[in-house]
Amino acid sequence: MQKSLVSITDYSKEEMLRILDYAAEFEKNPNQHILDGKVVATLFFEPSTRTRLSFETAVNRLGGRIIGFSDASTSSSSKGETLKDTIKMVSNYADLIVMRHPLEGSARYASEVSSVPVINAGDGANQHPSQTLLDLYSILKTQGTLENLRINMVGDLKYGRTVHSLLQAMSHFNPTFRFTSPEEQKMPAEYKEFLKERGIPFEESFSL
Repeated sequence: MQKSLVSITDYSKEEMLRILDYAAEFEKNPNQHILDGKVVATLFFEPSTRTRLSFETAVNRLGGRIIGFSDASTSSSSKGETLKDTIKMVSNYADLIVMRHPLEGSARYASEVSSVPVINAGDGANQHPSQTLLDLYSILKTQGTLENLRINMVGDLKYGRTVHSLLQAMSHFNPTFRFTSPEEQKMPAEYKEFLKERGIPFEESFSL
């Protein structure tokens, strides 16, 4: 299995299902100290209260320790330090990096220069794979299956990284999609092409 979590497309159907099995076990017993002695760096170059607190709570429940920042203006990046230098420096202090950054592709780049695994907590309009895994788990719990579902995605589909990641993840489970959005916020062509290449049906509606 991949060490870093950068894009949901890095994971196979079997790997995603294995993670959901782990999630069910952790839900039954959330206070497992498997991160005892480990340090996790949370690097949030853009604000996010819920995602940051979710990760920090998880690390604390698993026995780890947190370092990092929640405001890029308090980091050396405000003085011109490059992302590469920041990641290389932090990876000397931490066993895992959780990063949110406004630039698409930043998490992939960070995983390539880091000596420790990187979890992408959102990079621009690109990916939000941890949210996607949570969405998959919620769908599985409420629907009892991930297979053969009809899914309506509503709202900002152009910049919504959560829907982009979820679309790619659900492509393994024979879905049918409906995209409902204002026309100026419609699903980008690259994701519709992704579905066409895989023979996954979808329709669009431009009224909310």
